[in-house]
Amino acid sequence: MKHRRRTRRSVAGSVSVAAIIAAVLVIGHALDRVLPDSDDAARPFERAGVVGEPLDLRYGTIEIGAPVGSTRLDSGSRTFSTTGVYVVVPITFTAAHEPQTLSYAAVRDAEGRIFEAGSQRSPYSMNGATQPGIPRHAYVAVELPADAVAGAQLVLAPQPNDDNHRRDDVAVFDLGLTEADAQGWSADENGVAVETVAEGSGARP
Repeated sequence: MKHRRRTRRSVAGSVSVAAIIAAVLVIGHALDRVLPDSDDAARPFERAGVVGEPLDLRYGTIEIGAPVGSTRLDSGSRTFSTTGVYVVVPITFTAAHEPQTLSYAAVRDAEGRIFEAGSQRSPYSMNGATQPGIPRHAYVAVELPADAVAGAQLVLAPQPNDDNHRRDDVAVFDLGLTEADAQGWSADENGVAVETVAEGSGARP
């Protein structure tokens, strides 16, 4: 008889432990669905912008002008030609609270491919940090394959390495480009130019 009573308690205890484990698993599964994983938590905060509209970010305000394109680019010191397209975008950046710059500039196409600016054939520079409240005007030039033009976005950020954009504001501007732009610029040989950096209100290039 005693042995049977111990067996019943053992069975009851096993059922209770199993119920607790099941409850913990259910709660854990629910939390996995609600809480972001470590990769999601480390992603940059992408702020969407459009041509001609100021975009406010943690570190300042960015406004871009209408993009232009051609198969030829005048960088000021050299002229380049491409079998694809050069896209040039004027940008204005005003730092908010402390000296700041936009060290990273790239075009992201509709398929997610990234084409970074800042090389000899895709020139870009803000000429260092700008003082708070003083607009800095520059150009971003990126060499693209023609099939990357339609739906392209301009991505701008303070850190030069995109691995360091985690948990920070990143500006992502829809350039409003279409297949018609790609076709027209692919046939254009007149060229587009990158002007020198300028500073101050009303000095937009």
